[in-house]
Amino acid sequence: MNQLKTLIIIILSISISSLYAQEKRIKVDGIAAVVGDQIVLNSELGQLKIQMKQQGIDTKNLDDCKILERLMQDKLLLIEAKKDTLIKVTDKEIDGMVEQQIEYMKTQMGGSLEKVLEFYNKNTLTELQNELKKIDKNKKLSEQMRQKVMKDIDISPEEVKMFFDAIPKDKIPEIGTQVELMQIVIKPKSDKDAEQKIINKLKDIKKKVESGASFRAQAVLYSEDPGSRANGGKYVLTRKSAFVQEFKDVAFSLEKRQVSEPFKTEFGWHILTVEEINGQERVVRHILMVPEISFLNKRAAKKQLDTIRKRILNKELTFEEAAKEFSDDEETQKTGGRIIDPNTGNSMLDLTMLEPKMHQTVQDLKEGEITEVLTEIGRTGNEYYKIIKVNKRIPTHKMDFVKDYPKIKEMALKQIKEKVLVKWMNEKIKNNYIKINPDFQHCQFDSHWIKK
Repeated sequence: MNQLKTLIIIILSISISSLYAQEKRIKVDGIAAVVGDQIVLNSELGQLKIQMKQQGIDTKNLDDCKILERLMQDKLLLIEAKKDTLIKVTDKEIDGMVEQQIEYMKTQMGGSLEKVLEFYNKNTLTELQNELKKIDKNKKLSEQMRQKVMKDIDISPEEVKMFFDAIPKDKIPEIGTQVELMQIVIKPKSDKDAEQKIINKLKDIKKKVESGASFRAQAVLYSEDPGSRANGGKYVLTRKSAFVQEFKDVAFSLEKRQVSEPFKTEFGWHILTVEEINGQERVVRHILMVPEISFLNKRAAKKQLDTIRKRILNKELTFEEAAKEFSDDEETQKTGGRIIDPNTGNSMLDLTMLEPKMHQTVQDLKEGEITEVLTEIGRTGNEYYKIIKVNKRIPTHKMDFVKDYPKIKEMALKQIKEKVLVKWMNEKIKNNYIKINPDFQHCQFDSHWIKK
């Protein structure tokens, strides 16, 4: 499903970089470090920095020593994860992830598997799959181990105050411009006739499958999900997988080989069948069909939002009231339109960390100002319309304990987690072979990687 694209792109960028580095490393790479039976290559340092930038992480203060330590941490986490019987990554979970990655690669290269293999210098699909499986599995194991080490770490308000008070007055950092943004989203609706046409078609396909037709073949022919169509609509998921809840509810309500009735999600209408049940994991196939939205419906949705905007400006209702009453975006509708950072739970957002289009839209807006009606393309590929309000704007300033408490807490908690990780690393380093290239012997690492 399109909803997985963000996740797939992040994983894919890591996998592509790793694959490329591995193809070139034999001739040009040197070994930066050895951790147990794991090798860190010089090329991996540059690749990790690129990946961190792609994920919006500030790398200005990260030199090669810091990058190398992060890579060595990942290798040690992987080693320990393999020893931990409670940390498991199933082959089917990785297989599903790899299938999605390869399908995404194909769409980026005109649907040609041959071009994908040629680009990554692989002779066969199996060779590419095996390489991706190894990369993805190791990454997932390392991340699960990191989460386990840092599990249940929290911080009290008193500890946050102590952290802030310990910063020398002349070292208190500046906080860049922050904004609290609110939005109202209106999505054009399809006509009932168009929806019923889709429902009837899906019911016909269901009957064909129940009469012996191949669900996989029907998905290839009719599904409008570009992420799974070529693979016959196949996905592997658990209850924690990044699918919309309606999809998971249906997937976990069916018996093996049963075909669902047509059901609706934000992406359109689906039917779904369960191919395999493996404990908490299910292998499913689905067919997605998206009802056509008419030009008149699009125009009506845009006009509706323009009317809402005018009534807010005329103070007939507040932005928050309008968002709760009319917005089609479920997450921000619940918060009265406020956009919340999912990583921190805060509504105050760093202006420089906004994605480029949003940054360009709001960078010159003053506190209280509202944009004109904007046209966007959603995850489903359909047009929708939104307005954005800068509810609060805090200019660049010296960090203040009261004003910036959420950010200070985040910094303090990060420091505590890093100390816990360093302590854990020091214990594990004692029991593992570590060798650092002489080029990095000068590094001042947080953990005891270099034995005195």
